[in-house]
Amino acid sequence: MGSLGVRVLPSGSAQLYHTRRGAYSTFGSNIQSAVINGGEIHCQTKDGRTMIYEVNQHGTGVRGPIRVW
Repeated sequence: MGSLGVRVLPSGSAQLYHTRRGAYSTFGSNIQSAVINGGEIHCQTKDGRTMIYEVNQHGTGVRGPIRVW
């Protein structure tokens, strides 16, 4: 079955992945941390901004950032 996860790569990008199927998409830049919250991915950048991405309906990619502050 598996589930979705998100990790921050050494390059500063975030990566959406499936625990059994592997990586789906890589997105963003200068990201320090990222967590999945429902259908959204909340990313904190190294310069203190928060960016929210939306997981697509198939759970295989992201759209956004849909909000930045």
